[in-house]
Amino acid sequence: MARSERPRPRPRSSLGGHAITVVSDYTRHQALTAGSEAAPLGGGGGARVPGAALWRVAAAEACGTALLVALTCLPGCAARALAPAERALAGGLAVAALVQCFDHVSGAHFNPTVTLAALLARRVGAAHAGAALAAQAAGALAGAAALAPATGALARCVTRPAPGVSAWAALGVEALLGAVLALINLASWDARCRAYKDSWPLRVGFTVAALSLAAGEVTGASANPLRSAAPALLTGDLRALWVYCVGPPGGAALAAALYACAWRAAPPPA
Repeated sequence: MARSERPRPRPRSSLGGHAITVVSDYTRHQALTAGSEAAPLGGGGGARVPGAALWRVAAAEACGTALLVALTCLPGCAARALAPAERALAGGLAVAALVQCFDHVSGAHFNPTVTLAALLARRVGAAHAGAALAAQAAGALAGAAALAPATGALARCVTRPAPGVSAWAALGVEALLGAVLALINLASWDARCRAYKDSWPLRVGFTVAALSLAAGEVTGASANPLRSAAPALLTGDLRALWVYCVGPPGGAALAAALYACAWRAAPPPA
């Protein structure tokens, strides 16, 4: 009678657990790129960005912001006035498409409100933030200027508080929108949310659509100083522009401070 062989011990990984014999390409890719995903092109913690990377960041932010302004102002060229839900959905889906195009290059901010939150959260360094802000300003003006030949499009693109809404009330609403926009980005940058990256363009796009539905008929739901400033500067209509230049960044700064104090992940045990 042949002696039965003893079962061979299963191999163990270097981490002490049983080795995983089948690892999907996606899982391996996530493991290899986890560090780089935490800080695309410049990284958190104020890391320096190489000149070539800064050039790519600036190009992506300029192009994305120009397209954002143009696409969100384009409904002003329509023969009929779009319903609030139509405008909100169009804006949200445009944001989703642009984030899909440029998120891996620059982080797809297209908005000083988001860039400020990233800087305060040490997601990007000062050089990255400065390059992004300058590029966003140039892109916003270019996007608005592209619609200048369309009769009345820019005038209908200027954001102003609705009749009966005071400038101070509009400031509070825009600050709230800026805070929510900052919070969704702060949460997405949190390492604890790394497993929820696949649908990020749609998630941020539908967030923008939701904010537009909530406040579009109150303030225009800009949440973006440059989205408001570019059409206002080119048309000379500067009424209440300060509301949109102060409110969203102020809300983003408060949201970044709150997230850092209340919800930042605890450091690993020593």
